[in-house]
Amino acid sequence: MGKKQHSKDRMFITKTEWATEWGGAKSKELHTPFKRLPFYCCALTFTPFEIPVCTKDGSVFEIMHIVPYIRKFGKHPVTGNQLKQEDLIPLTFHKNSDGEFHCPVLNKVFTEFTHIVAVRTTGNVFCYEAVKELNIKTKNWKELLTDEEFTREDLITIQNPNDLESKALVEFDHVKKGLKLDDEELKKMETDPTYNINVHGDIKQMLAELGTEKGKQAALLGGGGSKAQNERAAALSALLEARSRIKEKSAKGEAKTTHSYSVVDAASAAVHGRNAAAAKAAPTDKTVARIAMHMAGERDLVNVKMVKSRYTTGAASRSFTSTSYDPVTTNDYEYIKVEKKPKKKGYVQLHTTHGDLNIELHCDITPRTCENFITLCERGYYNGVSFHRSIRNFMIQGGDPTGTGRGGESIWGKPFKDDLQII
Repeated sequence: MGKKQHSKDRMFITKTEWATEWGGAKSKELHTPFKRLPFYCCALTFTPFEIPVCTKDGSVFEIMHIVPYIRKFGKHPVTGNQLKQEDLIPLTFHKNSDGEFHCPVLNKVFTEFTHIVAVRTTGNVFCYEAVKELNIKTKNWKELLTDEEFTREDLITIQNPNDLESKALVEFDHVKKGLKLDDEELKKMETDPTYNINVHGDIKQMLAELGTEKGKQAALLGGGGSKAQNERAAALSALLEARSRIKEKSAKGEAKTTHSYSVVDAASAAVHGRNAAAAKAAPTDKTVARIAMHMAGERDLVNVKMVKSRYTTGAASRSFTSTSYDPVTTNDYEYIKVEKKPKKKGYVQLHTTHGDLNIELHCDITPRTCENFITLCERGYYNGVSFHRSIRNFMIQGGDPTGTGRGGESIWGKPFKDDLQII
């Protein structure tokens, strides 16, 4: 034992140590361990949501479960206060390529330690860091995605890592009072898609036609209104007639000649963004082949070359495992089609009312996008077009003739596939 005054090196324990640590009577009350609701789960069923909605206090629910609960009890499942269906706010969670919830501005994946907020007016969900740096500090009260105006009171906190007890499950009103929906109502929700939904008008007609012959015919023609269906039906019939004429000519041995401008040529021009003169000059069989390949999703790249792949054709292993193939003992490398990309950068000088901007284009990385931008510049498409959106210390957007960010079109007359593939 030590000789110091405050030394704890002793051969006995005190009464307090015996009662609290080593022995004595212990409290028989059962304490429920602390559990916090994850941000991606419904506060009513504690399961991951699919169509999320929230209230002004930041409680997130699955819409298919909260609506019947409000109709039955008429109050908030978490706080116990009065709640109406009009008080629910639809939310939009964004996901990355891996299917994880993330901030659409900073691309940061949401975790249990992320401060998450939502904008009441739009329902978009962001991390608080993006809103703080781009909205609060700069006093720019415009939504970062839709550019709609909002106020500080429109920010709803979905998850705050510094306030752990706000999402404690044992404090929820429906947990304390044991309130839940009947199993019969849950079964009706799973079996009947129109349960608890006011179905009328066009929606009622659409649900009634599901599974019928009329609905199958509409799906075959690509959906849409009667006008769009009739146009696609006319194009399809013209396509079949053109194919039959080609077969007849090939059977008779007639030479292939150019055909007059028809519905098929018009459809080809609309699909491929070609002008009327180019459609007239192309042979009918080539036009038909283009439309058929487009409908089947097998449009080949225009500027391609054959490159030896690092993988084999698999003929050897296929012949050993299946008796329907001839035996092969050598492995040959497979040749694949690869689009040729430019090796040089592109440069454009943009003249604005506040000075000139020198822009470098990555033609070697995004050839289609750069071709579209350069061609539109040569046509004078951007002359007199203003920057419709500007966020300080972040970004500017322009190039839309309508000034809304939702207009404009490409040189092909339709959207084109993205060049940049994020892996």
